[in-house]
Amino acid sequence: MSDASKAAAMFVLLGEEVASGIMKFLDEGEIEQLSQEISKIGPIGAEKAEQYAEEFYQLLVANRFVSEGGVDYARKVISKALGAGSAKRIIDRLSSGYASQNAFQAIDKINPLQLSQFIQHEHPQTIALILAHLTPRRGAELLASLPDEIQCEAAVRMANIEEISPDIISSIATVLEEKLKPVGNFGAGEGLGGVRAVAEMFNRLDRRMSRTVLENIDADKPDIANSIRQLMFIFEDLTSLDAAAMREILQRIDKKTISQALKGTEMDLQQQFFGNMSQRAVDMLKEEMEIMGPLKTRDVHSAQQKIVDVVRQLEEEGVIGISGGEEEYVV
Repeated sequence: MSDASKAAAMFVLLGEEVASGIMKFLDEGEIEQLSQEISKIGPIGAEKAEQYAEEFYQLLVANRFVSEGGVDYARKVISKALGAGSAKRIIDRLSSGYASQNAFQAIDKINPLQLSQFIQHEHPQTIALILAHLTPRRGAELLASLPDEIQCEAAVRMANIEEISPDIISSIATVLEEKLKPVGNFGAGEGLGGVRAVAEMFNRLDRRMSRTVLENIDADKPDIANSIRQLMFIFEDLTSLDAAAMREILQRIDKKTISQALKGTEMDLQQQFFGNMSQRAVDMLKEEMEIMGPLKTRDVHSAQQKIVDVVRQLEEEGVIGISGGEEEYVV
């Protein structure tokens, strides 16, 4: 069985109360993976249950020894208790996890422009792995700073990153940790990769650039391009939200940002805001839009992105639900 399957088996054996308590410490991706594995599990025999419990216990003990005294100390202690062979297997599994974790622990703190100078000649798979460990905003900055011929392939590989073997990720992480020492600390982010992560990153890209990269992906991988588009949410998609969702959004955004975001937009998009405001508030907003004069395109896009960020935040909080730019939005 895979490690994920064994973890799922342990959750079943622990019972609902204990398992639910543990799940509070997992992130959304881990819970989703674990839930899928649990749904596949059939009856667990007593012998298997004992085997999984013993393996789990050994890993917990080994992890404590590593934390307290380091890898060499843990290896010595476990070797005395279980023998050299078992100790090696356990330590190898822990060491692999630590290598990957340490290598990606603070990647989001590295300046994306500086980081791009170090990685643009790396394999696209390596670049995709790095992008997956950045926040969407920093990932967009890094992708934008890379040469055009790299952007498309890196985005496609990032969309498929969940298919990479953990051993390969660990190997890449170890190499990157050494190469990026001149840049600064390099380690675990919360990025998980996959199509959703790419869509989040593209939401932060300049629109012309995201459109160009998507078109390039579409020419070679139309299925992936379509999946990305369905998960992207852009400012114009606000017209699909209902009144309740718009009222929640309006409560989180100041009027100056709204007036800048609506400058030069289509009437149906403006009406999506006006229709959920009082007449007095609408009149004041229109007046402000008139007197502010011409705005730079980047300032308008920046204001629009602030509103999109609020939409995403409300979705994460469970206040509203969105399913992507090409589908209906549900509250």
